[in-house]
Amino acid sequence: MSTANISNLSIQTSMRLTIRQAQNELIKAQQEVTTGIYADIGAEIGGATSTVVDLTRDSLRLQSIKSTNAIATQRLEASQEALGQMATAADEMNDALIALSGTSNTSNLETAIQTITNSLDTFTSMANTSLGGEYLFSGINTDVQPIQEYTDTSAAKLAFDAEFLTYFGFPHSDPQTASIAATGAAPSMDNFITNVIEPMYSGADWTTDWSSATDEVMTSRISQSETVETSATANDKAMRYLAMAAVVAKELLAIDLSDASRTVVTNKAIEYTGVATTGINSVRTKLGLSENRIEKANESLQVQIDIIDTTLTSKIEVDAYEASTRVNNLLSLVEASYTLTAKIQALSLVNYL
Repeated sequence: MSTANISNLSIQTSMRLTIRQAQNELIKAQQEVTTGIYADIGAEIGGATSTVVDLTRDSLRLQSIKSTNAIATQRLEASQEALGQMATAADEMNDALIALSGTSNTSNLETAIQTITNSLDTFTSMANTSLGGEYLFSGINTDVQPIQEYTDTSAAKLAFDAEFLTYFGFPHSDPQTASIAATGAAPSMDNFITNVIEPMYSGADWTTDWSSATDEVMTSRISQSETVETSATANDKAMRYLAMAAVVAKELLAIDLSDASRTVVTNKAIEYTGVATTGINSVRTKLGLSENRIEKANESLQVQIDIIDTTLTSKIEVDAYEASTRVNNLLSLVEASYTLTAKIQALSLVNYL
């Protein structure tokens, strides 16, 4: 009869390896139960991994476009709000000018001029609206304030005073303003406004005295094949005319004029305000169409994303029931291994001596 030495060290070592392997498998299985996808996609689907990578990249790209569209929508909504405020200011100025027609009452003049001044201030403030650190009406110069405020020392004010002095031969504070003819050959108020002031707002003087914006506006890619304009510019005709109407009324109604000349000023300001209001509404309509196109683009993008995600899920999704069963089996294995290891470690000849 012979005996052989049986060491429990090798058994303990084997059990530790089994426990470690089971724990690693358990971590993967628990991850799959939680996420619903394979813990190691490459190992599970092999050569199809490249397809998964392509689908994931396509989905992320479309999601990125949707995120960009959200920013563009915010910019459009803020622009619409600012333009709405401008339109309201133009309407208030127009109402004040209409109410002033045919009267030279000092109190009425002062009230009208104050309303016009408020409208001009509103226009300037709204034109300089910014969102997220970017000016909405600067064209592509989004980091530059588009409109300079109209003050006693601003370039626009100094240019107006200089043109008045050059044309009439005396400053607008001179009592001779009362003798300015309403219409007819130069010098006349109608001729001054039409042939001197209008070119200042339709030509290069606008970008010299008022605006730092560009004519080119911001555009955004809203889908893989479509771009839209997502901003307006302070160089738009509507804004030029609104500023011109306000300046003509503010400056010329404040001086001593004949009733006929004051009527010319009022009528011109009303005319310019009408052009500005129509133009602002046209810009708002254009931006509204861009908002609508973004909304439709987002719907199309979401459909594409859903299709891609469904295809992707079909390739990397795990069977939830199978994964849960594997977790339970592994937990049972680990617990059994711990129990067996503890019993082996408790074996000792001392207990039998």
